[in-house]
Amino acid sequence: MKKSLLWIIVLILSMSMVATFSLVGCKEEAAEEEVTEEEVTEEEVAEEEAAEEVEEVEEKAAPGTYTMRIGHTHGIDMPRHLSLLMFEQLVEKDSEGAIEVEVYPLGQLGSEAEMVESVKMGTLEASRAGMFDLVANELSAYMMPFLFNSQEDFVKIADGPIGEEIAAAGLKNGVAILATGDAGGLRQWTNNVRPIKTPEDMEGLKMRAPGVEAIIKIIEAIGGNVVTIDYGELYMALKTGVADGEENPIVNIYDKKFYEVQKYITMSNYQIHPDPFYVSSIWFDALPAYLQDIVVDASKEMMVYSNRLMLEKEAAFFPTIEENMEVTYLTDEEKQVFIDKTSSVVDYFVGEGWFSADLIQSIRDELK
Repeated sequence: MKKSLLWIIVLILSMSMVATFSLVGCKEEAAEEEVTEEEVTEEEVAEEEAAEEVEEVEEKAAPGTYTMRIGHTHGIDMPRHLSLLMFEQLVEKDSEGAIEVEVYPLGQLGSEAEMVESVKMGTLEASRAGMFDLVANELSAYMMPFLFNSQEDFVKIADGPIGEEIAAAGLKNGVAILATGDAGGLRQWTNNVRPIKTPEDMEGLKMRAPGVEAIIKIIEAIGGNVVTIDYGELYMALKTGVADGEENPIVNIYDKKFYEVQKYITMSNYQIHPDPFYVSSIWFDALPAYLQDIVVDASKEMMVYSNRLMLEKEAAFFPTIEENMEVTYLTDEEKQVFIDKTSSVVDYFVGEGWFSADLIQSIRDELK
């Protein structure tokens, strides 16, 4: 009986040990499986990340893969041309020659209107020009009368969120506006008949406008008779009396030597024009992303340089204007009469749906 009891106890202990070893073995196997799964998972994640990195790295384009022709109408010693040469150097260097930039000044590729239309159609890669109405109505918001008091005010808007909103409107017509600078500084009135100190002095004068609705409406509001003449033909039009006067910034008056064929200039500072860098969205969208970034960055650097040159050139050129023309400076009271006379211009553009009243108000609020 005692032996039987002893064997039973031994059997029970043996079974307990086997069960324990089995349990431990299962736990160890489970742990090993978990480690293996973790290792596999980490390995798979690493492989996926590496694959994504490979996909993100774009193959660089070969030298000369893309050609970017840029046309404008200004002279070769003017800020527009000089800053475009800077753009050319930046793009060709940073793209390692993948983009070849060709700059054509002096209207070699046509009038401003012709070049803008070519950019819209994708037959010309880029241009710096006016003809804002052909690209986006919203660009006219910059040109409302007496909206800006300085280039600094203008740049604050053009380089900020409001400027981005305005630039985006160009995409509706196939134009990517990659940067917007100052087209020459605050604009002045010149003519051959008499000094302009009051709106009555402009009444009846044949004042040239470049087909830009904002200029047309302002001149009409003051009392002038608008004649539309291409920029390249303006010198002869003034010389022959086809037009009595015109409006332009100092750098343009000097560049085209309008001071040779105009007697009077009024420093009204009535308007400033944007200098959008029009790029064909067809051409731009076909670029690899890394080349798009290079072009955009160079565009912004170009405009910073161009804006600085505009101020320097204006200061350097003004003595020549003073020597050759009778200069009229408006008092604050005289200027206010012109401001009141042109106040309806904003209402016209808002009423016609060119842009919203909120857009103009946001510009004014930002400049306070």
